Amino acid sequence: MPPQPPGDWPASEVTDALYAVIQAIPDLRVAIAHRLGLNPSEVDAMEHIMGNSLGPVELSRRLHMTSASSTVLVDRLEQAGHVVREPDPADGRRRVLRPTAQGANAVFGEIGPLVTDLVEAEEGLSARERAVVVKYLSRVLEVLEQHTNEE
Repeated sequence: MPPQPPGDWPASEVTDALYAVIQAIPDLRVAIAHRLGLNPSEVDAMEHIMGNSLGPVELSRRLHMTSASSTVLVDRLEQAGHVVREPDPADGRRRVLRPTAQGANAVFGEIGPLVTDLVEAEEGLSARERAVVVKYLSRVLEVLEQHTNEE
């Protein structure tokens, strides 16, 4: 029998539903990575690189990796044709990572249908219900950030 939470554990239908969503996300990321021919760390890296002007060191910090591990990861993405290293237009000594057209198209090809389906999932909600969901999710984000940043 799996371990059970303490008897005084708070019960909430909404929190249980949110927790189920949170638990489904890692499996989704693995599936997307598999379809893209990448590993989950490479998908995480692409997510950070898309739309951001990041250098390899900044990427390693965001991914909580050593610089050496991040360099190996970027090398793999570069060899796969998903990213390039370019001089930073503002600082020629610095290199920035940019997605290639191939890399961006691959990521958007996977994420686009997901976003479309998520937008469709909210279509039955009234404006008031949407506002409540946004308010709740904003509070959830604050709680998650608080627990992430605890020392």
